[in-house]
Amino acid sequence: MQNMILLDIETMDFGVESGIYEVALMVIENGEVVLSEHIAEVKNGTLIHLGMGEGYADISEDDLKKDQFRNIINRYNYPVVAHNVSFDRKFLVYYGWLDEDYECYDSIRAIKYENPDLFSYSLGYLSSFYNINRPLKHVALDDVKALYEVILKAKPTLWVPLYKVAPSKLKNFVEATANVEGKSTIFQGKRIVFTGASPFPRVLMKEIASKCGAVVTGSVSSKTALLVCGERPGSKLDKAKELGVEIQTDEWFIDAVSKDLNLETVSVTRQSIAATNEKQEKNIVEIPEWEGRSVNIALLPVRIQRRVEDILVRQIKVKKINKGTNGYKVDVIIHSDDGEYALVKKAEELQIETVPLSQFNQMILGYKE
Repeated sequence: MQNMILLDIETMDFGVESGIYEVALMVIENGEVVLSEHIAEVKNGTLIHLGMGEGYADISEDDLKKDQFRNIINRYNYPVVAHNVSFDRKFLVYYGWLDEDYECYDSIRAIKYENPDLFSYSLGYLSSFYNINRPLKHVALDDVKALYEVILKAKPTLWVPLYKVAPSKLKNFVEATANVEGKSTIFQGKRIVFTGASPFPRVLMKEIASKCGAVVTGSVSSKTALLVCGERPGSKLDKAKELGVEIQTDEWFIDAVSKDLNLETVSVTRQSIAATNEKQEKNIVEIPEWEGRSVNIALLPVRIQRRVEDILVRQIKVKKINKGTNGYKVDVIIHSDDGEYALVKKAEELQIETVPLSQFNQMILGYKE
């Protein structure tokens, strides 16, 4: 995607009741940064360096901060992208910052599709793997900047909206198109927003609006001429009332266009499209100098140890795997990127080769910039 709004929030806990303390936005237009915004209120500047929202006030219910956020969202109307976007979205929707049906994408998911052979997809790990020298301290704006750099390096090509089934779970995608005969000028040049559950397929409603000269957008703003509501319209209805936007029902909309369009011949077609974007697992690049050597993997998470051990034994053909935290009698130690380990310090003193997991990942995938 060339146009997106990168986003990160900082909270005090996983539950929405803990509140929102920082919101950072970075607007990407045609692949370039056009706006960076940090929305927060400093409470104690001496604590900010701790990250995770420390030193900032709870802004969850701050209407001025909400408006600052929504003005950017409405101005650009690009999809929101975040690392583990379901977490950020949960808070933003709960407190009324973001409409429930706003289009959101998870960068973790997109990068996994592009490179399925990484051992981790945390922002810190990806920064290390892609050689991005930017320390992460869970400060919202810093994390957004890091995410932008990761996306530039990872170059994901397949973006699937949140809550859509992953392509790996499907043999085919389904694309819906609507066929509507006739034209009308009833909504010529008007901006229309649809919201809420409807008995009429949304793809059909949008096609009808287009046939009537309208421009369909995803959010309500001062430029919106008409909000068409189904059931449970949510915050878009509140925004429309606040701005004095005309509000009508789905049934009214269909009735209004029925005089000019031949709705009796309307059809919605679902076409299967082969999922050609699925990535095949890459071949492991051999490391000849490690063959027949002993490797310690004690400083890796257990779930990753199993994968690394399998690669080392089956494909790199090391002689021995050591999982002891005091295992100095080895040739190589592979360790997690984060944290300081006594074993690593001791190994360096003994001139034992130490390799961060991200570097090992680069080696076996043959990654070069």
